[in-house]
Amino acid sequence: MGKAARLRRERADGVRRGRPVPVVFCDVDYERGSRAHGKGVAPAPPEGWVIGRVGLVHAEWDGSELAFTGDEVIEGTRPASAWIRALRPARLVVGHGVLTSDLRSAAMVTEIPDGLLARTVDTLALAHRLRGKQYPGGCNLSALVTANLGVVSKIRYPQWVRGLGDLGSPNRHDADPRDDAVLIARLWQHMLTSRTLAWGSSARGARDRTSGGSGPLDEQAIAELTGQRRQVEAAEWRERFRGGRILHPTHIDAHSFLLSRLSAADLPAPDQVRDVAERLRASGEIPAETVLTDEDLLTACQYLGPLQHIDVRERIAVGRKLTKPMRENLAWALWSITHRDWINEHWYWIRRGKQSAAAWNKVAEMNTEKAKTRGRLYSLVG
Repeated sequence: MGKAARLRRERADGVRRGRPVPVVFCDVDYERGSRAHGKGVAPAPPEGWVIGRVGLVHAEWDGSELAFTGDEVIEGTRPASAWIRALRPARLVVGHGVLTSDLRSAAMVTEIPDGLLARTVDTLALAHRLRGKQYPGGCNLSALVTANLGVVSKIRYPQWVRGLGDLGSPNRHDADPRDDAVLIARLWQHMLTSRTLAWGSSARGARDRTSGGSGPLDEQAIAELTGQRRQVEAAEWRERFRGGRILHPTHIDAHSFLLSRLSAADLPAPDQVRDVAERLRASGEIPAETVLTDEDLLTACQYLGPLQHIDVRERIAVGRKLTKPMRENLAWALWSITHRDWINEHWYWIRRGKQSAAAWNKVAEMNTEKAKTRGRLYSLVG
């Protein structure tokens, strides 16, 4: 290999004359209460998911292997904007679904800098595009980790438990998001060192019932993975976000299409939601010392069902009053945001209730308390 060819190969692999490239791998966890779930319930689009916490894993890439240098978990107050701030110094940001869902959720409550998009790589979007199918089946993190690394480390649990309703994945709920960030890092490294990508099998309907396969990664794909070339989905992210579709050629989600045009950057101050919050503060339902920013108020909107979420944001955009049902649901969302400890305890006992009758008695007790609280809130804002 000649010197010029070797230099081109080194640049594609991310080698900078011996200087390692800093990379941040991220995984986002969402609040269960914000996502429409259950039998017969249409799922909420990512624009309606509330970011709960984010796991970050820091590493350096020398062209042949990763060296992990640190990690952190972002949680607590306003995790969406805190996550975006934490990513600003990063030379390269890698996530699985970071463009297709995570940044879509964050954009509804905080602004997304163009500079961040230019440095972001989404392994889900890249895998889906290279696979060339209509749907991203077989491209989720579990499938790719199994197909490429030969390990099964993301356990799935049944979502519906008779008598208890939708509990999601109770044991996964407590998983550290940094664990998945490490899996993303290992997958990213494998793609670069092997220059191949294998897909898992898919069983998404008759149109996409295919088995797994694999294919080589060309120089363009390697350049995208290492940040030497902007990923197509990142370069066109704002345009695709506005169109309600990040992955092509998947279908356009009507709810995403409408919500994406009512992001935090598109709206004035959400004074109607602040008015609801001030009523709760005046009555003592929200602690007097609690400071609610526009991000908090827009986050409360994400707890609503998709149609009501759209309606509230449209009313904020033109300054219209909120209806009684909107004020009531926002009141509960605002109370939940300002009483995280109670909400977390409630979910803790729900998860424990799957194995313990005593724990389920505690859930019933807390549900009674929840009903009383909601009744008080409704009387204040109705």
